[in-house]
Amino acid sequence: MKVALYGRPIKTKNFKAFYQNFISILDRQNIEYELSKSYGAFLKETYDITCDSCTDSSLTPRNFSCLISLGGDGTALDTLLLVKDSGLPVMGVNLGRLGFLANIQMNEVEEALIALKEGKTNIEKRVLLKIESDIDEINAFPYALNDFVVQKRDTSAMITVKTHLNGHFLNNYWADGLIVATPTGSSGYSLSCGGPLIFPGSKSFAITPIAAHNLTVRPIVIPDLTVLEIETSGRADTVLITLDSRSFIVPANTKLSLKQAEFNFTMIQLSGTTYMETIRNKLLWGADRRDEG
Repeated sequence: MKVALYGRPIKTKNFKAFYQNFISILDRQNIEYELSKSYGAFLKETYDITCDSCTDSSLTPRNFSCLISLGGDGTALDTLLLVKDSGLPVMGVNLGRLGFLANIQMNEVEEALIALKEGKTNIEKRVLLKIESDIDEINAFPYALNDFVVQKRDTSAMITVKTHLNGHFLNNYWADGLIVATPTGSSGYSLSCGGPLIFPGSKSFAITPIAAHNLTVRPIVIPDLTVLEIETSGRADTVLITLDSRSFIVPANTKLSLKQAEFNFTMIQLSGTTYMETIRNKLLWGADRRDEG
């Protein structure tokens, strides 16, 4: 078995000790590994960790059993651009704070790697958003695992987002912006703006306004087979569009179409881990004393 390792070039507390222990577990389990040359260079420069297995091999199931993300949710989101439509599964190890996507904790790493080698992990297929536009920067990789966001820039006036579902008019959103979230992304920016939590596999997207000027406007859930058409306008010349953590400045009168992507993002989960357990732990739902006992 061979795995690929990915991480952001960000310094993390106690990372060196964790990484050395992580590699020792891989060695004990006879799991081969490779890092990208850029990540290997970062480890050498920042932590004086020498990597003998650094390469730029293509991230496909033919070359690797999986990609292991070392970091937080943002690091796990980055892996979509690496695996793309290859089908290579991703295991997220959480070195950050919250860890919805990267939900394997540092103290669970050995258990996770043994389960991975023995084929005792669960595979989840996560739906993606695809954005169709005439913007070359977006078209280079027009996919999002978490969410699509269009919003005003800096301190400019609110924008208007005109929306249609399957060709039928839905609403003019007068707001700071609009979020379209997948079930995976429903626990992120959309949630902080009052959007619903959506279980993975629910076959739906959430449309959540950001600071809507009309108080009767509320988040809605739509089937993920819906085609959502968006047209923006505003007093400023440009608006900001983000696909997960990638940002684009585009003209204010931009037209876009959003729909379900033609491929999925594949995640590896520990057996026995449920979405209900994840949201309870990450959102501290069990922190109420009345739930004790």
